Amino acid sequence: MQIKRWIQFYIFIPIISISLIFTFNFIIDPYSMTQYNILNIPNKFARDDRKEKVAKLYTEERYTNMLFGSSHVYSMNPLITEKYLGGRSYNAGVGTARVEDHLGFLLYLERIKKLPKNIIIGLDFYSFNQNLETNKYFLLNDDLNFLEQTASSDLYFSKFLSLDALRASFKTLKNFLKDSQDTPRFDKFGSVGTASSVLSYYPQKIEHTSFDKKKVEDGYKDVKTLQYTDISQNRLQYIKDITLLCQKHNINYTFFITPLNGQLLQKIEQDTVLSMTLTTFKYQLSLITNYYDFLTHNSINDNRFYFGGDTMHTKTFTGNLVLARLFHDSNISLPKNFGLFAPKIEGQP
Repeated sequence: MQIKRWIQFYIFIPIISISLIFTFNFIIDPYSMTQYNILNIPNKFARDDRKEKVAKLYTEERYTNMLFGSSHVYSMNPLITEKYLGGRSYNAGVGTARVEDHLGFLLYLERIKKLPKNIIIGLDFYSFNQNLETNKYFLLNDDLNFLEQTASSDLYFSKFLSLDALRASFKTLKNFLKDSQDTPRFDKFGSVGTASSVLSYYPQKIEHTSFDKKKVEDGYKDVKTLQYTDISQNRLQYIKDITLLCQKHNINYTFFITPLNGQLLQKIEQDTVLSMTLTTFKYQLSLITNYYDFLTHNSINDNRFYFGGDTMHTKTFTGNLVLARLFHDSNISLPKNFGLFAPKIEGQP
């Protein structure tokens, strides 16, 4: 009889423990993996910014101008575009965005009849890696996901049963209990933090500084995490689809390749495979559309001062300089190689 109780103990205790972990992680949902927010926690360990911005676009009036891109773009101030284009502007950039995200947003806006008049799309060179998977939050978002592909069902179970999720849940709950006040990640214009309040192009004092070797290596590893020998033809096709959609609705569109710090760019240029891939990417992009190339060496990109905490993300006033180049602002002094215009190669459809 006692042996039977021990057997029951060893069987049921693990089951109960696993069930409790799953339930706790499901209720807290630190990675925003579900559509539920049972405790109404405003600031999760990881935020699903796609869901946030889709909801914003659904409830707001149609915007005149919109920015699309990854975290390289959502630190830009969309209000600067109003200086050049007028109307109302919104930054629809989302974290780790691929081109499918940009097309997904535009198709969604087409369905709800809220397409803007002008769009600006920042393209990250390394996001065209054939081996780079589509973002899971895109796949989980029914409003954006136009692909015949869904997030694997085991994605939920692996997340909710993992120790990483348990730690993230405790951290999320601790922060919530300590300060339950909602501090939105994005402001009402879609910019991260206080980006929409930065209206200057150059600060009063400019210093020339460099990144340390570790920061450069970290950026290099991010670009080279997956073998980058083949450019995704699907993502290039999405660029074509975006141009066709814009032409169909008479939308003015501008593409630009997002800048990287010159020290990281130098590492890419010294890597035979990556250097060739970068050259091929720029050429193949020019077969599809005009674009502005900010992935070059110049006095802005080669200076750490214009970047944030790493070699990949620029400061907001640097983004203002990008917009000044895109809209040919003659009042702003810019280095010649900052945002080189690359025309579409003639004879291409």
